[in-house]
Amino acid sequence: MNVQLLMDRAKAAKIEAVEVYIQRKENETIQIYDQKVDNFTIAQSGGIAVRGLYQGKMGYCFLEEDTDDNIDWCIQMIKENASSIESDDLVKIFAGSEQYPTIEKRENQMLSVPTSQKIQFLKELEQRVKESDPRIEQVMTTMMETEKVKTELINSLGLQLVNEDSYCIFYAYALAGEQNDHKSAYELKRLYELNSFDMDQYVNQLKDKVIQKLNAKQVKTGKYPIIIKNEAMSSLLGAFTDLFNGEQVYKGISLLKDRLDEMIFDEKITIYDDPLKADGNASTPFDDEGVASMKKTIVENGQLKMFLQNQKSAMMMHTESTGNGFKHGYASQISIRPTNFYIEPKGSSLKQLCEQMQSGLIIDELNGLHAGLNPISTDFSLQASGFVVENGEIVRPVNLITVAGNFMEMMKQVDGVGSDLYEALSGIGSPSILFHSLAISGE
Repeated sequence: MNVQLLMDRAKAAKIEAVEVYIQRKENETIQIYDQKVDNFTIAQSGGIAVRGLYQGKMGYCFLEEDTDDNIDWCIQMIKENASSIESDDLVKIFAGSEQYPTIEKRENQMLSVPTSQKIQFLKELEQRVKESDPRIEQVMTTMMETEKVKTELINSLGLQLVNEDSYCIFYAYALAGEQNDHKSAYELKRLYELNSFDMDQYVNQLKDKVIQKLNAKQVKTGKYPIIIKNEAMSSLLGAFTDLFNGEQVYKGISLLKDRLDEMIFDEKITIYDDPLKADGNASTPFDDEGVASMKKTIVENGQLKMFLQNQKSAMMMHTESTGNGFKHGYASQISIRPTNFYIEPKGSSLKQLCEQMQSGLIIDELNGLHAGLNPISTDFSLQASGFVVENGEIVRPVNLITVAGNFMEMMKQVDGVGSDLYEALSGIGSPSILFHSLAISGE
């Protein structure tokens, strides 16, 4: 589509300002099962989102086909959409930041690796996992996904931005069995190149992860000191990021309303939102409204310092956008989303946290996050599994238990923070954390 032609015609139609958001994706997915290609797809997707300010209201139009033939229809849709809005419309088109940062990222060499070589890598991985231990009964799937994304943001106020990003992820999903007990586990990794990848390390990590789960038993119901391991803690933190969402705060949905500068967590907890993080999974130089990215301290030594804002919520709260206005896809509205949002790691290894705890439980897997927690009250009751710790040492696996508590209260009872920062593909991250006690339902 000729974007300048669109803007000229929009101006002639008395649309005060226009923004064009273009997103294009190229995706390749390979799945291997039993040394054969079980699934292989190559896909291209994306489209154009156009929005325009008409008579003080914002109208929208979404297109998959970007031909000039759609320009007049698009302008009509914007005007009709804007005219139907009856409430106050706190949205605007952003003219641009003074300058934009450069993100330090490793080159994704997987984009140029032939498909045949990726398939061979997955087949070798599957075979190595199968042979790593006689208790590994099956590798249920090995998968690799490579994606390249290009985003453009252009508006009639002079803004013109382009960002290109890509990633390659893979995982193997293994099933192990012993004495009529069966457990499964997977290990997902981001991959930048094949030559530097340590397959032995990955295979041993996955093997240990699934084998250690075998012959797990319950523990008695009660309150225990708990270490929530990094990956599980990242999932739990991710479920409560809306606590820091400026719009939720303004509407009184978040418990953090009117609590700015208060101590909300233990002083050992500092949380950052850092879209500039080198090689971060959610790093970006600007958000989907064109606001330049910046590192933000959300909680500092337990004290609430700021909220995440997009343009709309910033106007509601009479502040500035923090560069957290993002779409979930080109055809969605702007919402508030964290980037590389993580709890700052400290100096303790997982072993040291166990020694500090002496006796208690490690929780390394949480299930039912969408059904078993209340994002408003922050109460949670979740199925869990992990390990029993006695005298500072892991002694056996545990499963079929439920861990319950309140996130806000739990985060005030932190006895130790680990050094083992884990970052999910979403960008949410956490180290392992030792909590004073949580309720466990078991035998």
